[in-house]
Amino acid sequence: MQQIEEWQAYQKTLKEFGVREKFSSTFYRDQRGNHDCFDVFSFDDHGNYYKNYSAVGTNGYQLDINESFGRYSFIATDGCPKYGFARPLNFFGYLDARDMQQLEQRMALAAGANHTFLLNHYPVSTMLYGKYSKSFGELAKGVSVFLCGHLHQLVGGIGAQLQAYKAQDGYWELEIGDMKDHALYRVYAIDNDLVSFVDVTLPLPEIPMHNPEKLGMAVPKQIAHPPVILATNPKDARYLLPRHEPLERIRTSKFIRILVWADQPVQSVSISIDGKLHDAPVTYKGKETAPDPNKSDEKVKVPLWVSPWDPNTYDDGQIHEMVIVATDKAGKTTTQRIPFHLGTDLIPLHNDARGGWIMRQDFPAIFRISNTVTYFLMTVLLVILPRLFVLSLASPSIWVAQRSLEHHKDEARLKHLWAVLVRGDVLNPVSVIKLALTLVGSWSKFLVATQFTAQVYFTTIPWLYWPAYAFCMMLAIAPLFSGRLIPSAGAGGVGSVYVYGIYIAGDWAPLLDSYTYALTSVITLVVLLVYIPVAATPVSVFYSPRVAGSRPWYRSFAVRVLVAVFVVVYLGLPTMMTVYTYGWTSIVFGFGRAWIHDFVEKRREALDLLLVLEDMRAQPGLINWGVPGMYDLPNLQYLDNAWLQPTPYQTLIDGHE
Repeated sequence: MQQIEEWQAYQKTLKEFGVREKFSSTFYRDQRGNHDCFDVFSFDDHGNYYKNYSAVGTNGYQLDINESFGRYSFIATDGCPKYGFARPLNFFGYLDARDMQQLEQRMALAAGANHTFLLNHYPVSTMLYGKYSKSFGELAKGVSVFLCGHLHQLVGGIGAQLQAYKAQDGYWELEIGDMKDHALYRVYAIDNDLVSFVDVTLPLPEIPMHNPEKLGMAVPKQIAHPPVILATNPKDARYLLPRHEPLERIRTSKFIRILVWADQPVQSVSISIDGKLHDAPVTYKGKETAPDPNKSDEKVKVPLWVSPWDPNTYDDGQIHEMVIVATDKAGKTTTQRIPFHLGTDLIPLHNDARGGWIMRQDFPAIFRISNTVTYFLMTVLLVILPRLFVLSLASPSIWVAQRSLEHHKDEARLKHLWAVLVRGDVLNPVSVIKLALTLVGSWSKFLVATQFTAQVYFTTIPWLYWPAYAFCMMLAIAPLFSGRLIPSAGAGGVGSVYVYGIYIAGDWAPLLDSYTYALTSVITLVVLLVYIPVAATPVSVFYSPRVAGSRPWYRSFAVRVLVAVFVVVYLGLPTMMTVYTYGWTSIVFGFGRAWIHDFVEKRREALDLLLVLEDMRAQPGLINWGVPGMYDLPNLQYLDNAWLQPTPYQTLIDGHE
């Protein structure tokens, strides 16, 4: 949840430094993200601290910067859900039709600008876009750069470079890591309508730093910062904008241009190209100007360094590298490497493994399709078809007996192949490979065949099958859970989470989080619907009496522990988290995970007891049931609740072994 003390400390800092008033209120802009709308019923809600304590406090904004050489438009959209649900239903964002109407109007006002920058907390891949008269893709064709955050570089390096060029629409999407955990900030510059940027890590003694006292925070001493270098001409060829930039200006330019910011006077700037020192001198041409004559203390500093060059020397279709080294008076040095060429083709980033692939995905479509496909495959293949197959059989017990004989033959073949492979009777390497492949194929066939038999047998156990069938149906039509989705709103914050959206306050919120929650519930049910039928089917159906006394792999202690861990991690812990956040009603009306967890727990003891009884029956001499063969799990449909008697098809199996 949000902490009002943090917002008060933030507002105090803004006031102390007067950033909201500088340069006619164009100096500083902030924008809210998903953490800023936790537990906020609406934008006008008293709990919307962003509205009350931030610098902007509005639902997006448009900032136009007009200069003698052009106009530059910055449009910020608020992708936060209109209902700010409490965590964890707060990862994805969306713009509805009304938001898209506002975006269209602002894009229309930005028409004719040299560059338009679109700012949104969420990357495009984590957004749902509605439509007014134009889609987001149509509007994005007028955007040069899409600036975003939200993903915080993810974990394990997979988000180290969350950047992607959207070639279809012609803009760059550039995510920036956060200041809190990674101490990152980014500097942009526009030089003759060429957009350049550099990412800088703040040289803190510890990253991340510990939080100071929220309201007793004193302004720290200035951090000794090495020079920050941003080359603007020639531009880094990895980030060209062929549709929006006049790239021919690089070819006709007369100077290399570099911006160097430093907290100490810069002593030297050197340039090397392709490993050779650039022979022309690098001189400082920076200047400071006061946009408002009445505010002489508000000056804009342009720390420009230039060096003459002949671009024709490098107009050979090859990629060149420019290395810039800047040193300040204190001896702090920064080195920047820039790949460039004089063409219009982008140099590939090759960053798919570091975030590029993520930025190019359409996660709304991925989650919707994967959820729908997984659900239908689960329902049809694991629940409905096996039941229809049982209903089509004249005698299910005889069919199971016949399948059991086939499984025994397959098992014997597998044992023979494995014995031959282990004994080393085959010495020819090619034959060994063929034997191994045959063994893998036979084992795969055995697993598939036994799984189908188990699914069929599972449908004949009413106390297991019908609850599973009910869960499958309820996942599609009933709420995954209901509860106080926005606790601060009281009764008005009670809502229901369905697969396809969230219903609250008489309105639908098309939040993609509901699809991810549903997908995890479906996957959980798939695992259980694969494991439980196999575990509930008598071992004698799959294995002959010679090995039936040994415990099969799926009933081993390790597998049972893994299943128990799975139930705890994917059912127990999320259910507890849901209860903690949304209240106990999320269990009472929690058809998604909560009821599945309850179903598993209620039947676990009964199933374990039956498995123990079967294991005891499988050990000769341990217990005498008075009949040959193994004890069979109760088939309530065919046994009329006579639990401790063998089924007719078990007797048939015993007679044929």
